[in-house]
Amino acid sequence: MLLGLRKPMRLLWGYVAACALMGFVLACVAAWTIPETAAPELFVLTIALTKVAMIVSILPSLVVIPILEWRGMRRWYGYAIFGAVLSAVASILISGGTERPQTLNLITVAVCFAFLGAACATVYWWIAGRFAGQWSVLNEPE
Repeated sequence: MLLGLRKPMRLLWGYVAACALMGFVLACVAAWTIPETAAPELFVLTIALTKVAMIVSILPSLVVIPILEWRGMRRWYGYAIFGAVLSAVASILISGGTERPQTLNLITVAVCFAFLGAACATVYWWIAGRFAGQWSVLNEPE
């Protein structure tokens, strides 16, 4: 019974690790731009921004990850493209770039977040995505 939970747990840990990386990088950027931030506040900020990353990405991930699992997509670039697009679109929507667009700032934010999203998707792929579509040997009929 517990062996049947290995795959969902791997998917969950991959998702949490990718969001934690996103939260940590965003917290480091916030600490760098606001020099008064100390180490304990960096930890709290990392937790808070990890929660934000999870909330923002949960619905698209609930659609795309099962599709990639079903298709057995084990290549890195599929996850990296999804992470880059999701992160770039979310950054534009959250920053309010659609209301008062400033082209250079908008492009800079989108590109930076696209690279960050690809890095986070790489973490997910490393933990869970490279095993997509594989079924446990115990689940096969004898």
